[in-house]
Amino acid sequence: MRLPPQGLWDFSLAVYPAPGVKPACLELQAAGLDVNVALWIAWHGAHGRDARPALEAALALSADWSGRVVKPLRAARDALKTPPGYVEAPSASALREAILRAELEAERLEQQALEALPGTAPAGGDGRALTLAGLERCAARLGARVAPAAFVESVFCALEIV
Repeated sequence: MRLPPQGLWDFSLAVYPAPGVKPACLELQAAGLDVNVALWIAWHGAHGRDARPALEAALALSADWSGRVVKPLRAARDALKTPPGYVEAPSASALREAILRAELEAERLEQQALEALPGTAPAGGDGRALTLAGLERCAARLGARVAPAAFVESVFCALEIV
């Protein structure tokens, strides 16, 4: 494996477009996990760090930011897929694109805050195993029924090609 990008956002931008990563992220999201937290866990794992000691703080941060900012933006963007008849379609489409850009910036800010969290265990572990263990604990904590192995494999395969 090549050395993964140092920053969480750069890591996410590097792995997300790789084959299999987006569907694996969407599967985690559909099960109730925050994709940014999953990527944060994988980022730590890729650097040989255990994210589990800081998981509660990450989940609290993510839930707060998502509830305050990301979900309202996503709901507004989704509402504009079929704009009301009293709004011109091109204007609604332009607004939807602006909201998408704001949503992506909100995701970046969340990842920036997650990256700054203290408390992860020092480097030195097996990245795949640390990531899988972190995601399993995250899923258990949230009561999500999901098998994160596909996500872990897709991310670590992506790291081979970035």
